[in-house]
Amino acid sequence: MSKKEKEGTIHMKKTIAIVLALILLGAGAVTASAAEEITLKFWESAVEGADFTKWAADEYTKLNPHIKFEFEPVAHTDATQQILLDGPAGIGPDFFMIPHDMLGANVSAGAVLPNPDPAYVQDNFVSAAVTGATLGGTVYGFPMAIETYALFYNKDILPVPPTTFEEVIAFAGEFNNPADNQYALVWEVSNAYFSYIFFSGYGSALFGPNGDVREEHNINAPATIKGVEFMQSLRPILDVPSADLGGDFCNQAFESGKAAMYLVGPWRIADCRNAGLNFGITTIPSFPGESDPPASFSGVRIFCISAFSEHPEEAADFLKFLTSAEMIMKRFEMTGQLPARNDVVVDDELSAGILAQAAFAFPMPSINEMGQYWQTMGAAYGNIWDGADVVTELNAAAAVMEAAFGE
Repeated sequence: MSKKEKEGTIHMKKTIAIVLALILLGAGAVTASAAEEITLKFWESAVEGADFTKWAADEYTKLNPHIKFEFEPVAHTDATQQILLDGPAGIGPDFFMIPHDMLGANVSAGAVLPNPDPAYVQDNFVSAAVTGATLGGTVYGFPMAIETYALFYNKDILPVPPTTFEEVIAFAGEFNNPADNQYALVWEVSNAYFSYIFFSGYGSALFGPNGDVREEHNINAPATIKGVEFMQSLRPILDVPSADLGGDFCNQAFESGKAAMYLVGPWRIADCRNAGLNFGITTIPSFPGESDPPASFSGVRIFCISAFSEHPEEAADFLKFLTSAEMIMKRFEMTGQLPARNDVVVDDELSAGILAQAAFAFPMPSINEMGQYWQTMGAAYGNIWDGADVVTELNAAAAVMEAAFGE
């Protein structure tokens, strides 16, 4: 090779080296840009899980230093209304928690994005949680916790809990003392959440088997009528007007030992413990002629990615981290909220009782018409408990529901 050729080769090598250096410098710039610090804002109830989520956010930031978090306390029951104000204004969260029955309202308003990895939810969470996070065949949320109500019972009064309502009625005949407000069983009769067991007890399902067909409300279906008639037949063992059977009455009755049993949810566990009760939790007794417990409503707390977020991919990655088996177990340890994953086992007798009932639970429908159910059927249950004709009341409630379809 001539001297001139060697010089040309050296020059070419230097040129290539400079070009490669510029490419690498550009790649570094891209990497730096990708790792630019961002802040993810989230909403959650201040006293029902926020401490866990803030702790998990700190753990995530240790792995991803460029991502920070900002917490704003907004109750999961208030988030649906708030996101419609703050989202369009650019001051809303990147992700927020809602009860799953509010998913329909959020989807209709265009406030939430679909889950970018639906298989992750479908493969790793219990069926009720998958149903709760899904609307119209599309998965939207990341399930965090599942809850339902069950039968709390005082072990000092009832060492062995009843498994059928026939046993409940028989026990009431021995235990009840109305003059002293002493009753075998209490629950909030006019609360359509708890009294749904009478709607479902003989096979009716609100808005159909998947809870998503408004025309299949089943409010005055024969099976619903049968179940609600059975509810009305229980008035002699709890002869208290529906207006007086509120949460305060029921809480006080059970915690003082005046009520042997209470249909309520896991949020009462801490108070019952603090009251010094020796109590257990088990499945709801079966109805006459039935072998399984009636279907209670189950609720799922889900985190959704805001449609107004500027960082939806980062939010989704964090929510996967947050709902991993390890994180979900940590949430249970910190909050007592029951894991929604199918690979997390809870070793706790009281929580196991709730989970046993959850196996029979029906996820609260998330379609828009659910709001009409709460209003209409809460009044109907109360009226029927106080003596109104069952068929007349349920037909009227069905008419109100159907009239709302056109609104």
